[in-house]
Amino acid sequence: MSSIIEQLGPKYFSLEAARVDASPTEFIITNDDGNTYYIVTPERLTNEIVELGYKKVEGEE
Repeated sequence: MSSIIEQLGPKYFSLEAARVDASPTEFIITNDDGNTYYIVTPERLTNEIVELGYKKVEGEE
């Protein structure tokens, strides 16, 4: 199994920057109240990631 960092991919320090790179089917998540953001696909937003404290900021509902 790959590490959580590999699953999350690049780190964004701005929600706006993450919005520019995210596709409409991806989610933007954070685990530190908005200091860093990650873009993940629906299949990568696993229970393991949620249990580590990551939460959706925005994305397809």
